[in-house]
Order: sequence, then structure tokens, then C-alpha cells
Amino acid sequence: MRPRSRKVRREQANVVRDTISALALCHNVTPTYPNEHDKSVREFQASSPDEIALVRFADSLGMELLEIDQNLIKIINTQGIDENYEVLANFPFSSETKRMGIVLKNKETDKIVFYLKGAEVVMKATVRPGQRATVDEACENLAIEGLRTLVISQKLISQDYFDSWFKRYQSAKACMTNREEKVQQVIGELENGMELLAITGVEDKLQDEVALVIESLRSAGIQVWMLTGDKVETATCIAISAGFKDRR
Repeated sequence: MRPRSRKVRREQANVVRDTISALALCHNVTPTYPNEHDKSVREFQASSPDEIALVRFADSLGMELLEIDQNLIKIINTQGIDENYEVLANFPFSSETKRMGIVLKNKETDKIVFYLKGAEVVMKATVRPGQRATVDEACENLAIEGLRTLVISQKLISQDYFDSWFKRYQSAKACMTNREEKVQQVIGELENGMELLAITGVEDKLQDEVALVIESLRSAGIQVWMLTGDKVETATCIAISAGFKDRR
């Protein structure tokens, strides 16, 4: 039993390490240095505060994002060693796809990895069948607590497979008819059979005295509506916090 226990611990450690790497590498966050003479002071910029929160979390665990552009991402791992990744393909988040992905090649090891993260409704179909129940259960539990969920996954890719896939991807991008549909179809081939790494839950706190302001507006006879794209469980928690709904 002991050898099996050690193997399980090693596997868990690898999943944790891969998850932190995914948080540090798959995002739209850009590190900036206010003082060009002091590289120890970094700030993060992104369109989404959730993205910054996840990158900061990885940073706090020792996976530090140093540089990023359209061709290269540089981080320092938990051992203090530089890791340089060549960006082979990048699929930004959009409201239509509800996910984002990036294909990276570790320049030190030549390992190619595809990271994919997004909303539960689209990500559940991309992970391995045996992991889909875990996605459902974890996302429901986090949503009940009022947290916004994000499913993180990865897939290791051989150089031969990537070369073959990239030719089809370039061909689809060059099509004159139904280009977007064909591109998404080729990307879908890459997204099949992803390995589930983790599911994150981010708290989106209301601003100060929101509940008091809403109560005052309603007392004045003003109708107030809450519109949200979150899961029902998350929306319910926010409605309670904002004073729209009783806890019963």
C-alpha cells in the first residue's frame, strides 16, 4: 500500500503544479513595471479583475509572471528557475465561445502543452467523460456560495500532432467561405479530451452600502431589477446580499 500512496501523492503534486502553471500562463494579464530601474515592483493590468486575482494567486504560490507578449511568456517557477514559453497558438476569450486557450512550447524542455479554461457550460464537454461529474458537483457547490466559477484544463501535445493540426488550422483561417465555422471546428479537435486540473471560485463582492441604497430606492417607489449571466445559485446569493431576496 505504501508505494501506491506515494504514487497518489506524486500525482496530486503534479496536478497542483500544473494548475498553478496554468493560472500563471493562460490569461490576458500583462505585468508592468512602474519603475524601470526596480524590477521587483510589478503591477498587473487586464480587462478582467478575476484574471488579475488568479495571476496574483499563482504569484503568491511562487509562480511569478515576469514578461508576456504575443510570442513569448516568461515566468519564474517555485524553485526560482526561469521558464520561457513560446506561444504557438492563442485563442482569446469571447462571449460566444465562453472560453480561452493557449498552446505553449517550453523552450527549455520542448514540451508542448495546451491550456484551456472557461465556463462550466462549455468546458464540461471538453474534459474527459470520467471527470464531467466532478465539474458539475464542484461548480454547483461553489455557485451556492455565491462564487463565479472557472474550469481549468490542459492537454500535452506531441510535436508531430501539433504540426499536423496547425496546418489544418492555417488552412481553415485562409478559407474564403465559412471561415469562422471551419476555424472553430479545427480548434474543437484540439479541445477534445482535456485533462481537468481545477475549478476556481472567485468572490465578486458588492460595493459598500449597495443593499442600503437598493432598499432606499425601493422605499421611494422606484423599481429595481437585477440582471445577471451567472448561474442560478450564484445569482440567488448575490440577490440575498443585495437585499432583493430573503434568506428563506
